[in-house]
Amino acid sequence: MRLFTLLALLSTATWAHAADVDVLVLDRDGKPLAEAVVVLDSTVSGVRPTPPAQLLIAQEKFKFVPAVSVAHLSTVVKFENLDRADHHVRGGAVGPGLVYLDETKSFSMRLSGRVGKKKADSETRTFSQLGPQMLGCHIHASMQGFVYVTDSPWAAVADADGKVRLTGAPSGPAKLRVWHADGLLEIPQQAITVADGMATVRVSTSVSPRKPRKAAEETKSTYSY
Repeated sequence: MRLFTLLALLSTATWAHAADVDVLVLDRDGKPLAEAVVVLDSTVSGVRPTPPAQLLIAQEKFKFVPAVSVAHLSTVVKFENLDRADHHVRGGAVGPGLVYLDETKSFSMRLSGRVGKKKADSETRTFSQLGPQMLGCHIHASMQGFVYVTDSPWAAVADADGKVRLTGAPSGPAKLRVWHADGLLEIPQQAITVADGMATVRVSTSVSPRKPRKAAEETKSTYSY
């Protein structure tokens, strides 16, 4: 009984040191920056959230859905083609300005178009290289997406209001990293102190978001399938 009580107290103490971190990412004009990836790095000991085992990225209406995703090193990424047209999934690690770091390490797979109500064609992949991977299609140049690969259990994509909530981070010193596809320069890390009830962390960037490109279907593409 005493052992059970001690374990319960230790468990409660561990969770008492965990906190939620709210982040607001802003573009160079001070407006909310959607689709920014926010990663929290902490070396403080404590319980770590379990990363999702699988992530689904669909090809739908000639777009990658979602356009920006976060995947842990242990996450299996499933690509699925919901369109009637054939698509490729090509990808590779990129740096600031979306310059490929090493095209010899890129990958490519072809997914057949969906026929009627048959099961959609799909392939799975895991990533071993940290950082952003740019996705595209050899057939439809307008298709573009991104997977940000991380080894941190606290990572998420900002919503339309530029907001992110990272849950269960251990109290103490930590660093925030922010990445956005339209960033021409690497965004400096921001040191923070995680604490229960802390104020929203505002991250200002020099990013000027571009207008999204129209999908091939919307532009009445003349590609043959």
